Amino acid sequence: MEDSYIQSRQNEQIKNLVKLHERKHRDRQDRFLVEGLRELTHALEASYPIENIFYCPKLFPTEAHSAFIREHRKPQSPTCIRISPQAFEKASLREGPDGIIAVGQQQNHALTSLQLPEHPLLLVLEGIEKPGNLGAILRSADGAGADAVILVDCVLDCYNPNAIRSSQGLLFALPLVTADRSALAKWLDQNKIQTYATSPAASKPLWDCDTRQATAILLGSEHAGLSSFWIQNANHCIHLPMLGQADSLNVAATAAICLYEARRQRCK
Repeated sequence: MEDSYIQSRQNEQIKNLVKLHERKHRDRQDRFLVEGLRELTHALEASYPIENIFYCPKLFPTEAHSAFIREHRKPQSPTCIRISPQAFEKASLREGPDGIIAVGQQQNHALTSLQLPEHPLLLVLEGIEKPGNLGAILRSADGAGADAVILVDCVLDCYNPNAIRSSQGLLFALPLVTADRSALAKWLDQNKIQTYATSPAASKPLWDCDTRQATAILLGSEHAGLSSFWIQNANHCIHLPMLGQADSLNVAATAAICLYEARRQRCK
């Protein structure tokens, strides 16, 4: 059966895709955009509810894109809607789009619903501001085998299209939880999860910590770092040794180093 076809840039569904570029409309509709074959595949593999898949065959760069659409043109799959290049150009946020964009339903994970192993490895991010940093951090968290990422007192919208793109869709691959610091501190204590706060002022280097037990690594924003609340209440404060002129690294680089050091210890 031939899919529906949208040609006009003024179509109401195309206009709504454009609305979902903005956080206020994502929050109002409890929806988000996921653009790109790789990103959408990760969302589907993580069982995110996908409502509509919009596609433009003229923009497909590979046969895999055509195969993906054929695979999902089934009654139990999301609705596939073919659109014109002009309509896709209006809906897309990318330069050189690959012809696939979809609308998904947001999922809200809670601390109390996390299903964790005996010795979980968690990453806590306080006040992260840039979607690109969040996406890069999520790629490292997935690669290092973190069990969850927790955003604390964070105004960043994790469904920002730039966060999804920079994570290469791995935002969907592991639980992403939002919490306030009081609730998180209580939960960490109740679950006997040791905390390592990162700070350039700490005296203890990363290499001297033991992350083989249940562990949460805490990082703050590049502008302000971790708040005094976490510096004062964490079980340990650690720093990355800096041998050059800089006193700290980009938060995404710091997260990657800390996570992979924790993974190295756990592989012994």
